[in-house]
Amino acid sequence: MKDEAVYNIPIKIAIALSRLLEKNKALQTDTNNENEIADSYNKICLNSGLRKATVSDIFNAKSTNVRASTLVLVLKGMNYRFQDFAIIYDSLNKSDIDLFLKKK
Repeated sequence: MKDEAVYNIPIKIAIALSRLLEKNKALQTDTNNENEIADSYNKICLNSGLRKATVSDIFNAKSTNVRASTLVLVLKGMNYRFQDFAIIYDSLNKSDIDLFLKKK
């Protein structure tokens, strides 16, 4: 059970961040203000100072050990708080993980 929980952590991080990114994309469409909202990996990178490969790896669950500081930078780059992320992360279940894995 513990191994499965550890295996699922980067997947759940990727799903939660992807949902926040989708939320930003929807906001971008609604507000039509390109400069304010990070709606792409590139904008997250510009806002956070992280490399695009790092951001991409996190969003695709390729980074198995995401540092808390890196996660906070991504969230700040997207203009979200850790609490926003945690609410989504905690709500994820096995079917969300299975769907993510099926899409890969």
